[in-house]
Amino acid sequence: MLRRIVLVLAALAVFPVPMLNAGVRIGVGIGVPVYYGPGYYRPYYYPYYRPVYYVAPAPVYVQPAPVYVQPAPVQVVPMQAAPGPQPVQANLPPAPQPVPLPPPTPVPPG
Repeated sequence: MLRRIVLVLAALAVFPVPMLNAGVRIGVGIGVPVYYGPGYYRPYYYPYYRPVYYVAPAPVYVQPAPVYVQPAPVQVVPMQAAPGPQPVQANLPPAPQPVPLPPPTPVPPG
C-alpha cells in the first residue's frame, strides 16, 4: 500500500500538471515602446465609485387642526301669552248631606 502511494506521488512530480500555466517571454529592450497587439499584461482596472450623498428630507411635524366652537344660533320667536285657567262653572246638584248616626246603645253589664 505504501509502495503504491509513493509511486503515485513520484508520477505526479515527474509529469507536468496541465492545469499549471507558466508563460516565458524573452525580449530585448531598445528604449522605444513598441506595440505588440493586444497586450499580454493588463493592469487591474479599479472602477471609480463616486461617493453617494444622501440628503434626508425635512422633518414633517403633524398636529391636529384647530377646532373653533361657537354656540348654535338661537332664533327668538315672539310667542303670545297662553290664556290662564278659566274657572269651571258646572251646574251640578248640591252635595248630599251626611246622615246623623243613631245614638250608641249601652252594653249590659255582665
